[in-house]
Amino acid sequence: MSEPRTAAELIQQGLVHHKAGQISLAMDRYTQALRNDPHNADALYYIALIACHEGQFQQGIDLARRSLSFRPRQGRAHNLIGQALHRMGKIEDALQSFDDAIQCDANLADAYSNRANMLSELGRSSEALSGFDRALAIEPNSAPDWINRGATLHGAGRHDEAIASYDKAIALDPDFCVPHCNRGHVLTDLGRDAEALESYDRAIALEPKMAEAYLGRALALKKLLRLDDALANVDKAISIKTDVAKMHEARASLLRSLGREDDARAAETRAGELQARKNEPSQS
Repeated sequence: MSEPRTAAELIQQGLVHHKAGQISLAMDRYTQALRNDPHNADALYYIALIACHEGQFQQGIDLARRSLSFRPRQGRAHNLIGQALHRMGKIEDALQSFDDAIQCDANLADAYSNRANMLSELGRSSEALSGFDRALAIEPNSAPDWINRGATLHGAGRHDEAIASYDKAIALDPDFCVPHCNRGHVLTDLGRDAEALESYDRAIALEPKMAEAYLGRALALKKLLRLDDALANVDKAISIKTDVAKMHEARASLLRSLGREDDARAAETRAGELQARKNEPSQS
Protein backbone atom coordinates (compact mmCIF):
# COMPACT_ATOMS: atom_id res chain seq x y z
CA MET A 1 0.00 0.00 0.00
CA SER A 2 1.51 3.33 -1.07
CA GLU A 3 2.13 6.04 1.48
CA PRO A 4 -0.98 8.26 1.63
CA ARG A 5 -0.65 12.02 1.52
CA THR A 6 -4.08 13.61 1.85
CA ALA A 7 -6.57 13.27 4.70
CA ALA A 8 -8.96 11.51 2.31
CA GLU A 9 -6.30 8.94 1.39
CA LEU A 10 -5.45 8.38 5.05
CA ILE A 11 -9.11 7.78 5.86
CA GLN A 12 -9.46 5.31 2.99
CA GLN A 13 -6.47 3.36 4.28
CA GLY A 14 -7.93 3.54 7.77
CA LEU A 15 -11.17 2.03 6.52
CA VAL A 16 -9.28 -0.86 4.91
CA HIS A 17 -7.58 -1.61 8.25
CA HIS A 18 -10.85 -1.08 10.14
CA LYS A 19 -12.76 -3.59 8.02
CA ALA A 20 -9.91 -6.08 8.48
CA GLY A 21 -10.17 -5.73 12.26
CA GLN A 22 -6.81 -3.95 12.50
CA ILE A 23 -8.13 -1.29 14.86
CA SER A 24 -4.82 0.18 16.03
CA LEU A 25 -3.66 0.68 12.44
CA ALA A 26 -7.02 2.20 11.52
CA MET A 27 -6.84 4.59 14.47
CA ASP A 28 -3.32 5.60 13.43
CA ARG A 29 -4.56 6.56 9.96
CA TYR A 30 -7.61 8.42 11.28
CA THR A 31 -5.54 10.42 13.76
CA GLN A 32 -3.01 11.25 11.05
CA ALA A 33 -5.86 12.51 8.89
CA LEU A 34 -7.12 14.63 11.78
CA ARG A 35 -3.67 16.13 12.31
CA ASN A 36 -3.60 17.05 8.63
CA ASP A 37 -7.13 18.45 8.76
CA PRO A 38 -8.43 19.17 12.30
CA HIS A 39 -11.92 19.89 10.93
CA ASN A 40 -12.24 16.57 9.08
CA ALA A 41 -15.72 15.26 9.93
CA ASP A 42 -15.01 11.76 8.60
CA ALA A 43 -11.88 11.29 10.72
CA LEU A 44 -13.73 12.48 13.82
CA TYR A 45 -16.65 10.14 13.11
CA TYR A 46 -14.48 7.05 12.67
CA ILE A 47 -12.45 7.83 15.80
CA ALA A 48 -15.77 8.25 17.64
CA LEU A 49 -16.89 4.87 16.30
CA ILE A 50 -13.78 3.16 17.68
CA ALA A 51 -14.18 4.91 21.04
CA CYS A 52 -17.76 3.67 21.37
CA HIS A 53 -16.83 0.12 20.38
CA GLU A 54 -14.18 0.18 23.10
CA GLY A 55 -16.74 1.26 25.68
CA GLN A 56 -15.61 4.89 25.89
CA PHE A 57 -19.11 6.17 25.30
CA GLN A 58 -18.83 9.75 26.49
CA GLN A 59 -15.64 10.26 24.51
CA GLY A 60 -17.36 8.81 21.46
CA ILE A 61 -20.33 11.14 21.91
CA ASP A 62 -18.05 14.18 22.23
CA LEU A 63 -16.13 13.22 19.08
CA ALA A 64 -19.32 12.55 17.11
CA ARG A 65 -20.68 15.94 18.14
CA ARG A 66 -17.45 17.58 16.98
CA SER A 67 -17.90 15.81 13.66
CA LEU A 68 -21.42 17.21 13.44
CA SER A 69 -20.15 20.71 14.20
CA PHE A 70 -18.08 20.58 11.03
CA ARG A 71 -20.61 18.69 8.91
CA PRO A 72 -24.19 18.94 10.19
CA ARG A 73 -26.98 16.53 9.19
CA GLN A 74 -24.93 13.33 9.44
CA GLY A 75 -27.45 10.63 10.20
CA ARG A 76 -24.70 8.16 11.03
CA ALA A 77 -23.26 10.46 13.73
CA HIS A 78 -26.62 10.97 15.42
CA ASN A 79 -27.19 7.21 15.23
CA LEU A 80 -23.84 6.54 16.90
CA ILE A 81 -24.61 9.07 19.63
CA GLY A 82 -27.95 7.35 20.19
CA GLN A 83 -26.30 3.95 20.58
CA ALA A 84 -23.81 5.34 23.09
CA LEU A 85 -26.52 7.12 25.08
CA HIS A 86 -28.52 3.88 25.15
CA ARG A 87 -25.54 2.04 26.60
CA MET A 88 -25.21 4.78 29.21
CA GLY A 89 -28.86 4.37 30.20
CA LYS A 90 -29.94 7.78 28.91
CA ILE A 91 -33.07 6.49 27.23
CA GLU A 92 -34.95 9.65 26.26
CA ASP A 93 -31.78 11.31 24.97
CA ALA A 94 -31.00 8.20 22.93
CA LEU A 95 -34.46 8.16 21.37
CA GLN A 96 -34.05 11.83 20.43
CA SER A 97 -30.70 11.06 18.78
CA PHE A 98 -32.26 8.28 16.72
CA ASP A 99 -35.04 10.67 15.71
CA ASP A 100 -32.37 13.19 14.69
CA ALA A 101 -30.62 10.51 12.65
CA ILE A 102 -33.82 9.65 10.82
CA GLN A 103 -34.55 13.34 10.20
CA CYS A 104 -31.10 13.65 8.58
CA ASP A 105 -31.39 10.42 6.58
CA ALA A 106 -34.84 8.91 6.16
CA ASN A 107 -33.27 5.78 4.62
CA LEU A 108 -30.89 4.98 7.50
CA ALA A 109 -32.20 1.52 8.37
CA ASP A 110 -29.86 1.15 11.35
CA ALA A 111 -31.41 4.15 13.09
CA TYR A 112 -34.92 2.70 12.73
CA SER A 113 -33.63 -0.65 14.04
CA ASN A 114 -31.86 0.85 17.04
CA ARG A 115 -34.86 2.98 17.91
CA ALA A 116 -37.18 -0.02 17.57
CA ASN A 117 -35.01 -2.16 19.85
CA MET A 118 -35.15 0.53 22.54
CA LEU A 119 -38.91 0.88 22.22
CA SER A 120 -39.29 -2.89 22.50
CA GLU A 121 -37.23 -2.87 25.71
CA LEU A 122 -39.55 -0.16 27.05
CA GLY A 123 -42.62 -2.28 26.28
CA ARG A 124 -43.81 0.04 23.52
CA SER A 125 -44.34 -2.87 21.14
CA SER A 126 -46.61 -1.16 18.62
CA GLU A 127 -44.12 1.66 18.03
CA ALA A 128 -41.25 -0.83 17.98
CA LEU A 129 -42.91 -2.96 15.32
CA SER A 130 -43.49 0.10 13.15
CA GLY A 131 -39.77 0.83 13.42
CA PHE A 132 -38.72 -2.70 12.53
CA ASP A 133 -41.09 -2.67 9.56
CA ARG A 134 -39.59 0.61 8.35
CA ALA A 135 -36.05 -0.75 8.73
CA LEU A 136 -36.96 -3.94 6.87
CA ALA A 137 -38.62 -1.96 4.08
CA ILE A 138 -35.18 -0.42 3.52
CA GLU A 139 -33.06 -3.53 4.18
CA PRO A 140 -35.32 -6.59 3.84
CA ASN A 141 -32.43 -9.05 4.17
CA SER A 142 -31.46 -8.00 7.71
CA ALA A 143 -31.77 -11.23 9.71
CA PRO A 144 -31.18 -9.45 13.08
CA ASP A 145 -34.15 -7.17 12.43
CA TRP A 146 -36.39 -10.13 11.63
CA ILE A 147 -35.23 -11.78 14.88
CA ASN A 148 -35.85 -8.69 16.99
CA ARG A 149 -39.20 -8.15 15.28
CA GLY A 150 -40.09 -11.76 16.13
CA ALA A 151 -39.15 -11.26 19.78
CA THR A 152 -41.32 -8.13 19.96
CA LEU A 153 -44.26 -9.94 18.37
CA HIS A 154 -43.82 -12.84 20.81
CA GLY A 155 -43.83 -10.44 23.75
CA ALA A 156 -47.02 -8.89 22.41
CA GLY A 157 -48.70 -12.31 22.23
CA ARG A 158 -48.77 -12.36 18.42
CA HIS A 159 -47.39 -15.87 18.20
CA ASP A 160 -48.09 -16.85 14.59
CA GLU A 161 -46.58 -13.59 13.33
CA ALA A 162 -43.55 -14.13 15.58
CA ILE A 163 -42.97 -17.59 14.06
CA ALA A 164 -43.25 -16.12 10.56
CA SER A 165 -40.67 -13.48 11.47
CA TYR A 166 -38.26 -16.09 12.85
CA ASP A 167 -38.82 -18.22 9.74
CA LYS A 168 -37.78 -15.25 7.62
CA ALA A 169 -34.61 -14.81 9.71
CA ILE A 170 -33.83 -18.51 9.37
CA ALA A 171 -34.28 -18.36 5.61
CA LEU A 172 -31.75 -15.52 5.48
CA ASP A 173 -29.25 -17.05 7.94
CA PRO A 174 -30.06 -20.75 8.50
CA ASP A 175 -26.91 -21.45 10.51
CA PHE A 176 -27.56 -18.89 13.26
CA CYS A 177 -28.84 -20.59 16.40
CA VAL A 178 -30.86 -17.75 17.96
CA PRO A 179 -33.96 -17.70 15.69
CA HIS A 180 -34.27 -21.50 15.98
CA CYS A 181 -34.21 -21.25 19.78
CA ASN A 182 -36.61 -18.30 19.86
CA ARG A 183 -38.95 -20.15 17.51
CA GLY A 184 -38.93 -23.03 19.97
CA HIS A 185 -40.02 -20.67 22.77
CA VAL A 186 -43.05 -19.53 20.75
CA LEU A 187 -44.02 -23.07 19.82
CA THR A 188 -43.82 -24.10 23.48
CA ASP A 189 -46.13 -21.23 24.43
CA LEU A 190 -48.55 -22.46 21.76
CA GLY A 191 -48.47 -26.00 23.17
CA ARG A 192 -46.77 -27.33 20.05
CA ASP A 193 -44.11 -29.03 22.13
CA ALA A 194 -42.94 -31.69 19.67
CA GLU A 195 -42.31 -28.99 17.06
CA ALA A 196 -40.58 -26.89 19.71
CA LEU A 197 -38.18 -29.76 20.40
CA GLU A 198 -37.23 -29.82 16.73
CA SER A 199 -36.38 -26.11 16.85
CA TYR A 200 -34.35 -26.51 20.05
CA ASP A 201 -32.53 -29.51 18.57
CA ARG A 202 -31.57 -27.44 15.53
CA ALA A 203 -30.32 -24.60 17.74
CA ILE A 204 -28.20 -27.04 19.79
CA ALA A 205 -26.82 -28.67 16.65
CA LEU A 206 -25.64 -25.23 15.53
CA GLU A 207 -24.40 -24.14 18.99
CA PRO A 208 -23.85 -27.07 21.40
CA LYS A 209 -23.20 -24.71 24.32
CA MET A 210 -26.45 -22.77 24.02
CA ALA A 211 -27.80 -23.08 27.55
CA GLU A 212 -31.06 -21.30 26.71
CA ALA A 213 -31.90 -23.97 24.13
CA TYR A 214 -31.34 -26.78 26.65
CA LEU A 215 -33.58 -24.98 29.14
CA GLY A 216 -36.28 -24.51 26.52
CA ARG A 217 -35.95 -28.16 25.59
CA ALA A 218 -36.36 -29.12 29.27
CA LEU A 219 -39.56 -27.11 29.61
CA ALA A 220 -41.04 -28.66 26.46
CA LEU A 221 -40.10 -32.16 27.64
CA LYS A 222 -41.74 -31.49 31.02
CA LYS A 223 -44.99 -30.60 29.27
CA LEU A 224 -44.71 -33.90 27.37
CA LEU A 225 -44.29 -35.64 30.77
CA ARG A 226 -40.77 -36.80 29.89
CA LEU A 227 -39.51 -35.71 33.28
CA ASP A 228 -36.21 -37.58 33.45
CA ASP A 229 -35.23 -36.31 30.01
CA ALA A 230 -36.30 -32.81 31.04
CA LEU A 231 -34.11 -32.96 34.16
CA ALA A 232 -31.12 -34.12 32.11
CA ASN A 233 -31.58 -31.12 29.81
CA VAL A 234 -31.89 -28.56 32.59
CA ASP A 235 -28.79 -30.07 34.21
CA LYS A 236 -26.99 -29.62 30.90
CA ALA A 237 -28.11 -25.99 30.78
CA ILE A 238 -26.80 -25.42 34.30
CA SER A 239 -23.48 -27.07 33.44
CA ILE A 240 -23.05 -24.43 30.73
CA LYS A 241 -24.35 -21.45 32.73
CA THR A 242 -24.18 -22.14 36.44
CA ASP A 243 -25.38 -18.79 37.74
CA VAL A 244 -28.80 -18.26 36.11
CA ALA A 245 -31.57 -18.33 38.71
CA LYS A 246 -34.36 -19.36 36.35
CA MET A 247 -32.50 -22.55 35.44
CA HIS A 248 -32.29 -23.62 39.09
CA GLU A 249 -35.97 -22.69 39.50
CA ALA A 250 -36.82 -24.98 36.57
CA ARG A 251 -34.69 -27.71 38.12
CA ALA A 252 -36.52 -27.34 41.45
CA SER A 253 -39.89 -27.67 39.71
CA LEU A 254 -38.79 -30.82 37.88
CA LEU A 255 -37.33 -32.39 41.01
CA ARG A 256 -40.57 -31.74 42.86
CA SER A 257 -42.54 -33.35 40.04
CA LEU A 258 -40.26 -36.37 40.39
CA GLY A 259 -40.97 -36.55 44.12
CA ARG A 260 -37.45 -35.46 45.14
CA GLU A 261 -38.50 -32.82 47.64
CA ASP A 262 -35.19 -32.38 49.46
CA ASP A 263 -33.33 -31.88 46.20
CA ALA A 264 -36.04 -29.48 45.02
CA ARG A 265 -35.65 -27.32 48.14
CA ALA A 266 -31.87 -27.24 47.64
CA ALA A 267 -32.37 -26.08 44.04
CA GLU A 268 -34.82 -23.40 45.20
CA THR A 269 -32.30 -22.19 47.75
CA ARG A 270 -29.65 -21.92 45.06
CA ALA A 271 -32.04 -20.02 42.80
CA GLY A 272 -32.83 -17.60 45.63
CA GLU A 273 -29.14 -16.99 46.32
CA LEU A 274 -28.50 -16.22 42.67
CA GLN A 275 -31.49 -13.89 42.43
CA ALA A 276 -30.42 -12.04 45.57
CA ARG A 277 -26.93 -11.62 44.18
CA LYS A 278 -28.37 -10.28 40.93
CA ASN A 279 -30.46 -7.75 42.87
CA GLU A 280 -27.52 -6.44 44.87
CA PRO A 281 -26.47 -2.89 43.93
CA SER A 282 -23.34 -2.90 41.76
CA GLN A 283 -20.12 -1.76 43.35
CA SER A 284 -18.60 1.36 41.81
